[in-house]
Amino acid sequence: MFKLFKNSFNTTNDCIILATPLIIFMSILGWFCKFTMNGADTVPKIILGGITLLIMASGFLSAWLYMCKKTIQLSKKIVIFDSDRAKSFGTLILSLSKGIGRLFLPLIGVIGIYIILFGILFFITGFIISNIYPSFDPEILGLHIDQLVTSNEILKGVNKLTVDEFPPFLYWYIITIIGSFILNFITMLWIPEIVYNEKNAFKALFYSIKKNFQNLPQTLILYLYITFLITFVTVSSAVLMFNPFLYFIVLILYYYFLVYIVVLLFSYYEQTFTK
Repeated sequence: MFKLFKNSFNTTNDCIILATPLIIFMSILGWFCKFTMNGADTVPKIILGGITLLIMASGFLSAWLYMCKKTIQLSKKIVIFDSDRAKSFGTLILSLSKGIGRLFLPLIGVIGIYIILFGILFFITGFIISNIYPSFDPEILGLHIDQLVTSNEILKGVNKLTVDEFPPFLYWYIITIIGSFILNFITMLWIPEIVYNEKNAFKALFYSIKKNFQNLPQTLILYLYITFLITFVTVSSAVLMFNPFLYFIVLILYYYFLVYIVVLLFSYYEQTFTK
C-alpha cells in the first residue's frame, strides 16, 4: 500500500493537467451557488436551481472522471515524439465528450442516492438524539441553508448555544460524523466501479460494496489515509484562512490533493480489480 501511495504522487505530477478543469468548474460552481442562494426566493426557483446544479455536477463529473481514467492510462505509456504527445493530448480532450455520453446517467443516480442516504442518516441521528433529549431541535443553531456554506456562520451559531443546548448538539454532531465515516467507507469504490465498468448506479453500488470487503484490510488502510489527507487540508484551510498568502498555498494543495485522491483511488482499483 505504501508503494501505491508513493507511486500515486508521481502519477499525479504527470497528470496535473487534471487540476485545470477541476479549478474552473469549482469556480463556476461557487459563483452559481451564491447566485442561486441570493436569487432563489421561491420554491420553483429553488427546485430549478437544484436541478440545474445536479445536471452541472453530473455533466462535469462524468467528463472529468472519464478523463482521469484516460490520463492515468496514458501516463503509463512512454511518449518520445512531439507528434505522439500532441495525439495523446487530443485523445484526452475527446475523452471529455465520451465521458458525458457513458457516465452521465449513472452519476446522476450516484448523486441522487447519496442525497437520499445522507438525508436518511441525518433523520436517524436527529431521531435518536430527540428521544434522548426531547427538547433537541436539529435547527437549534438558528441557521438558514445559505449560511451553512461557511464555517464562520456555523461557529457563530454554536457560540449562541446555551449550556443545556450544547450537549445534545455535540452528541448529534459526533453520531453524524461517525455515520458519515461508515457510509463513505462503504461507498468508497462506487465511483471507480462506475468509471471502469460503466454499470448503472445500483449495480455499481452492489459490486463496489462486495469488492470493499473482499480486500478489507487494504481498503480500510486506503480509506484511513484518504481521510487523513482530507482532514489535514480542511484543518489547514480553516487555520490559515485569515492569511491570504498562506491560504492561497493551502488552496493549491487542496486542488492537488483532490486530484491525488482520485488518482490514488483509480490506481488502487486498477491494480486490485482489473488485472
